[in-house]
Amino acid sequence: MEGVAAIEEWAGMEEIFEQKRAVHRPFLGVVLAFGTGILLESHTDMPLRALVPLVLLPVTLGFLARNRKNTSTLFVLLALAALGAVYTQSRQALPKDHIEHSARYYRRSPVLVEGTIASDVEKRNFFKGKKTVFHLAVKRLKTPWGWQERSGKILVNLFREEQLAYGDCIRLEGKLHRPFEFSDDSKFSYREYLNVKGIRFIVSVKKQGYVEIRESGKGNPLKAVSLKVKHRFNQVLADNLSKNEASIMQAFLVGDRYNIPSSIVDLFKISGVAHILAISGFNLGIIAFQILLFLKMLPIPRRAQYFLAIVLINFYAFLTGGQPAVVRAAIMGSVILVGYMIERESDSINTLSLAAILIFLMNPLNLFDVGFQLSFISVFSIIVFYRKFMKVFQLLFPENKSKIATYVMQSSAVSLSASLGVTGVIAYYFQIVTPVAILANLFVVPMSGAIVTLGMGLLFTGIVVPPIAFAFAQCLKVVLNGMVAVIFLFIQVPGAFFRLKAFSLWSVSIYYGLLLIMTGILKWGLSRRQAAKQQ
Repeated sequence: MEGVAAIEEWAGMEEIFEQKRAVHRPFLGVVLAFGTGILLESHTDMPLRALVPLVLLPVTLGFLARNRKNTSTLFVLLALAALGAVYTQSRQALPKDHIEHSARYYRRSPVLVEGTIASDVEKRNFFKGKKTVFHLAVKRLKTPWGWQERSGKILVNLFREEQLAYGDCIRLEGKLHRPFEFSDDSKFSYREYLNVKGIRFIVSVKKQGYVEIRESGKGNPLKAVSLKVKHRFNQVLADNLSKNEASIMQAFLVGDRYNIPSSIVDLFKISGVAHILAISGFNLGIIAFQILLFLKMLPIPRRAQYFLAIVLINFYAFLTGGQPAVVRAAIMGSVILVGYMIERESDSINTLSLAAILIFLMNPLNLFDVGFQLSFISVFSIIVFYRKFMKVFQLLFPENKSKIATYVMQSSAVSLSASLGVTGVIAYYFQIVTPVAILANLFVVPMSGAIVTLGMGLLFTGIVVPPIAFAFAQCLKVVLNGMVAVIFLFIQVPGAFFRLKAFSLWSVSIYYGLLLIMTGILKWGLSRRQAAKQQ
């Protein structure tokens, strides 16, 4: 039950659905305008010097029309849209020494490059062996005229296991190439996925290829510590669970999905519950709930509890690699807790919009990340629909007051709200519709809440009191395998899922247009019902 409670509290829905409350949401307009600018920039080839006047002109007009509120607001929004385009283009501008400018000279011959490992080092399964994958911040490149300074970031695929770590300064030799596109039919672009991360090239190092560690400990000390903690967490999971169980829990708790067998990933996808494998606001909401419960037991002031919770939540987000979904949840949680500290309520949509703005400022290309889109749309949909569906359920079952019935209605409202929100995006990117997801989530969401809780208990006891970790591990095994069994049973239901040949952007627009009309009808119907009841 705490999973549903965490979602409801984390979204801050109680405040925004109070009747007849005037809500001021300045960040919503800002993020929509700024996001429009990012989108327009991706479809235009205007140089930066031509975009800058587009910012200055509406700013000037807005200042001149400052006494006319609506007109000045319009000009401000236009200025923000132009600013979004300018910011996006400026962030993508490459310095003269970027490795992309040299890449064309190494199409046929291998490249000798030196740099610092700028990410966690992952050991992934590759056919019958392993490969080592990491991001390399380029420092120098060997040219016919000797070593020359270069910048940029590349993805390294080393086709063997190698004992490397974040912050190692290394020299390696391999084949430099653009990221491959695995399917012409897929909406997903691996090249664009890496571009969001600032990576435009891959270096593939053969099994017997040259790699030399020249120095160690050259990375950010704080990130190095967070990665050590993350590795310790992964080791606790590996020591207490089977290989497949540990791989799923790594996805739940620290965001590492690369070790999950493809058969299990497909099982979660076609049942419509793949979202629980990606650490997100749901996972972080439960963890924040547990942190607050623990802190409330300590003899410290209430404001200090909220402050410590903010610190721990953001450290956890940093620990998991700063993925957009986690950053969004951490920002939302932090803003809500700051509101509690200063005794001011926060509006959920405004908070969600603020999270989006901050993520765009970190990297405007996050707008095109599928995970980012699904995360924000699902939360937004829960905020918009949850209370409406709860009112409908209460009208349908007015006499039902039991806790079990209330829980079922809450779970159904959350599941239905999120599913309606993400269906159009999932259909567009993955050409699949999963009607069974609404029903499956009624069981999977609370089970995953229990899994996160037991997983955090396992991590804590595995580090502090290892002998007790066995008890958490055994309970976790039962719930985890039970959840997989439930998912398998649901996909056996006739019509559980069906695949589409195509789902265009026009189809997406029509879907969300109909959803908007449905929202208006539902709101109108509930208002009429409330008015009739008051009479």
